[in-house]
Amino acid sequence: MSKEQTFTKKRYDLIVVGGGMVGAAMALGAAQANFKVLLVERYRPNLDWDKHQVYDVRVSALTRASERILKNLGAWPGIANRRFHPFVRMRVWDESAPGEVVFSAMDLDEENLGYTVENRIIQAALWEQIEQRDEIDLVIADSIQALDELSDGIALTLEKTGQVRAELLVAADGAFSQIRELAFIGLDTHDYEQCAVVGCVKTEKSHEDTCWQRYRKDGPFAYLAMADNVSSIAWYMPNEKKEWALSLNDVEFAREIEAASGGRLGKVVQVAERQAFSLVRRHAEQYVKPHLALIGDAAHTIHPQAGQGVNLGLLDMAALLDVLLAARAEQKPIGKRTVLRRYERWRRGDNALVQRSMEGFDWLFKQDTELKTLVRQGLLPLADRMGFMKNWLMGQALNGRSASPSLASRFVDRDGDLRKLG
Repeated sequence: MSKEQTFTKKRYDLIVVGGGMVGAAMALGAAQANFKVLLVERYRPNLDWDKHQVYDVRVSALTRASERILKNLGAWPGIANRRFHPFVRMRVWDESAPGEVVFSAMDLDEENLGYTVENRIIQAALWEQIEQRDEIDLVIADSIQALDELSDGIALTLEKTGQVRAELLVAADGAFSQIRELAFIGLDTHDYEQCAVVGCVKTEKSHEDTCWQRYRKDGPFAYLAMADNVSSIAWYMPNEKKEWALSLNDVEFAREIEAASGGRLGKVVQVAERQAFSLVRRHAEQYVKPHLALIGDAAHTIHPQAGQGVNLGLLDMAALLDVLLAARAEQKPIGKRTVLRRYERWRRGDNALVQRSMEGFDWLFKQDTELKTLVRQGLLPLADRMGFMKNWLMGQALNGRSASPSLASRFVDRDGDLRKLG
């Protein structure tokens, strides 16, 4: 039976707008904590699965923190029952400098450094759990008309459903967030003047469960290990080359990938659908207003070369959930701005630091001056020998830089008790 109906007379604790990976995780986590949730999403994802399905264009490299969050939400079996792939190494090198930096799970005494998972699989695994929660009502395929702050909450007016009300509205509706615009929250933006071409390819040589990243004059190129000899690619280039890349036929595209990767995995023997999107750094001027909070891409977007986008978004939702649980325990209104500011202080600075760090890498590895080339020629061999620093950096990337939210650092059992994960 469909869970969709008219809910204009109900009062919710949370309305979550956006049912992608981060929004679905937020709705599910809140429901598991016994908040009453309304989830508003344009499209119901397809939960059917066929192991012979072609690989999706968009994938994420999940960190250990994201793995814990998804396990605590009960979504990990839905991922494992479909497909995912662990990677155990990362190799980074520069086309104009000798040497490379190798990050290895073995050096950290870890089984792997993370998992590459198709975005649609992560979303489907979360929605499988959402469909089982009585605390979550769904509004699908409706359009938002207005947003109004009330004295004791917030009201969202939908074209078909009418007005729905809650103590807190969580915007998880992506980089072009309508909720952020309706709330008159400004953006700090920076155009990287780059695009990313993404898709999946099969190569002659094994990827060795390794993610390979080569810095080039036009921008980085990366292979992200998936099943067999299949890798997801992230090929960065100036915006003016986007149409050229998409216009290549399969044979031409394969040859260009071989050149961009320096032939590291041999010939590209099969290519699939590809897409391209422009890269822009966005950061909301504020994450919260009374009865409103932004999470995920609605709050921030980042250069994707380190694969941190969805991981930062999942940390956002887990941090916000911790703040809401603490407020409830203290008998404080969850929509109060002073309560929500705890979330903003927790996450905004950390997200800004990661954004700027990625821009620093992008600046250093742009091959536009001889001085930068000389720096890289000395830096890469030195960095690979600095085992302590490499391992510290990788530990930060795996587990999150700042204090971890409960879902990201502990196992949460059905009774709400917390136990440290091994």
